[in-house]
This record gives sequence, structure tokens and C-alpha cells, in this order.
Amino acid sequence: MTVEDVELLSRIVLRLGGYAEGLLDYHPLGIPRPMLQNYITDVYETIRGLLPGRQTRGFPLRPPNIPAAAVWEDVGNSWNYLQTLRFAAGAMMLSQKYGRHMSKENLRKALFAKVLHKCQIGILDDLIDKGEYAYLEAKEIHHLVLSSMIDPHFNEHAFVKHLIDIIKQEQMPLFELVTQIAKHFNRLWNGSPHGTEYFYWMELLDERVALGQGLTMFQKEERLDLTQMARIASAFHAPTNEFAWWEKIAAHVSSSTRYNFIDMAFSEPSFDLRRLESFLTGWYYYDTAIILMDHAVSVYPDLRNGIANFSLIAMREKELLERTTLRGYDPQLTVDDYEDHLSRLAYLARRGLELVRRDFPEESKYYAFITVMMPVVMMADWIGNRDDMIHHYMEEIAPATRDAMAGVPGYEEIIPAKVLSD
Repeated sequence: MTVEDVELLSRIVLRLGGYAEGLLDYHPLGIPRPMLQNYITDVYETIRGLLPGRQTRGFPLRPPNIPAAAVWEDVGNSWNYLQTLRFAAGAMMLSQKYGRHMSKENLRKALFAKVLHKCQIGILDDLIDKGEYAYLEAKEIHHLVLSSMIDPHFNEHAFVKHLIDIIKQEQMPLFELVTQIAKHFNRLWNGSPHGTEYFYWMELLDERVALGQGLTMFQKEERLDLTQMARIASAFHAPTNEFAWWEKIAAHVSSSTRYNFIDMAFSEPSFDLRRLESFLTGWYYYDTAIILMDHAVSVYPDLRNGIANFSLIAMREKELLERTTLRGYDPQLTVDDYEDHLSRLAYLARRGLELVRRDFPEESKYYAFITVMMPVVMMADWIGNRDDMIHHYMEEIAPATRDAMAGVPGYEEIIPAKVLSD
């Protein structure tokens, strides 16, 4: 990661924080403006601490064809660098909970590791979306790369040989970057104080991601088979029986829970996850909501690329189950469709907030903060053009964030200075 990558990350954090701060003018979220500003400032300053200088020279994550001034929109056929870096900024906000348990150096390493991991996830997702991969191929490439990133006996030569065999020829320009990220993350993970203790949990989530990403091949025009996809996914793990089959896949392909494990690996003391059942269940809800937020803003772009994403399935399941092709399909989605969908996502996030607080009641204000930041990070493409949708979501989660803040010492209910027009 170079100076340019870190500079862009820091700018993204400030931009997201500024938008979130503006939401406090319209919604009684219960979060005092100075508290949100302090959180964003802490994240910004911590990211600036990643600037190379006292460390070895980093390798660039930024594709060469992206203009220097670009912050939001990716261009060309390269991987979605800007979008992924925005998601990485969100993952870095999670470290606000764990930072006080780390040395300054371990905090820097944890943040670096999370950026690398999020970028790897973004690259792999783009590879299988844009390449002609079958189910087993998509599953294999995720298994190889993600498992190698935590392998205690990582063999770069063997990894390179295997990766060459399974990556599509036209995607070879990303080969070196995938290898560099895998190698550097592996070094960080296996050099962390507690990485070994969370190996099982990381490997478990890696296998779920590989399975879920393999199944997404049935969402694509070339192999469209949502009926088969639904039958398989219905048997997926979920903590309760209230999850639809597409929500179970969404939770599987998400990678947000693992960023807690990365932070835990660099923290003191160790966390016993066997005693944190509500925490893990809450993050299953969060993971589901996070992926669907991303898909909600990209329904039509994905459809133009021959993909029926999870949000489209959620809003048009019956129609899609009867289709064998997406060519010429117009779902004719309405504002009501989107609002109903966003209400469901807000419910999932509210449940996530409620559950994680049970195991970490002293962290209520932190979880209120990230619950607000999740849609800001994931639905940033709507900022400035579909603010009404983000406002609808905020209206739905406001009672939960106020409730989380009510237990914070010195809390006073915050009344917004502005109200939305009818």
C-alpha cells in the first residue's frame, strides 16, 4: 500500500463522515455531533499513521488507469478499487472498538491487514463477476486465495503455480496483485499475537465465502438457475429461521465479521468467542444487511451486466424463479419496492445492534455509530441522487440507535435541527 492509497483512504473517511454528520440534522439518531466527529477524526488520524516512511516501501493497490482526482467512481475494466477502498474505510472504523487493546504498532498492522483483506475480497468478487467461471472454479479460486492468506506454512511458489492454473487468461494482469496481497496478509496474520487462536473462525468464514461465491454463478445470465440456487441455499446455516434463502447466501459471502477477528488477533487480551454467542449472531444479521445494502444500490447496473443480485431477488423473487434468461427483463421496481426492502435491511441492522450489545453493553455508543455508518459506507452511490432512500433507512433504525445511546453516561436525547419535507 502506497502513500497514494493511504491518502485516498483518509479522504474517503472524511467524506463519509461529513455525510453522516449531515444526517444528524434530519434524524433523531441519538448520536451527539461531537461524538460522531471524534470517531471520524480518530479513524482519520489512525489511517494517516499508515503512511509509509518508517516501513518498507509498499506496493500499489490503485490501478494505473484511474484518474488521480477520482474518489467515488471506478473507470475502465479494472477491479473496483475505489468502491473496495470505501468498503475498507468502513472496515477500519471497526478498530475503534479494539484500538485501546492494542499497541500503536499492532493497531497499524491490524488496519493494514484489514485493507489488504478487503481489497483481496473485492478483487476476487470482480474476477468471478467478470470472468467465465463455473461453480467449482469460483469456489476453488476463493478457497485457494483465502485459505492461503492464513496458512501457517504458506508456500508462495506452490500458491503461484496453483493460481496460474485457475485464473482466466484475460485476468492475468491482476495475478501479481493477488499474490502480493496474499503474501503480505499471511505475514501479518501469522505474526500477530493471537492469530492462531482465531484460525478456525477465519477458516470457517473463508469456506462459507467460497461456497456462497460459488453459488452466485447461478445468478448470472450464462448459468441462470435461481430455483437450484434456492434449494441449495435453503439448507445454509443461519442463527434463526427468519432468514430467506438469498439472505443466507448474503451472510455467507460477506466478510465483515472477520474484521473483528483480525482486530482480535492483534489485541490483548484474547477474546473467547465461545462465550460471545450473541455477538456472533448479531454480526450474522449485520453481514446480511451490509451485503444487501450494496446490492440495493446496484440492482440495475448488475442487471445490465447479466446478474440478478440479492436485492433484485428479494424484490422480485417469484418472477425470477420462473425465468431462464435475464435478457430483456425489466423488473419495473417502484419506490414502494425499495422502501419495503430497505425496511427489511433496517430490521436486520436493528437486530444486529441489539444482539452485539448483549455481550458488549459498555460499547453501546460504538455500535450505534457503526450502525449509522453502515448505510453511509455501503450506499454511498446514492448520496446526492437517492438521498430519500438513505433517509428512509435512517428513519427505520433511529429508535434502535437512540435506545443504544440511552445507556451511555451523560446522554441527552438529541432533537434534529431540521426536519424532512413531506
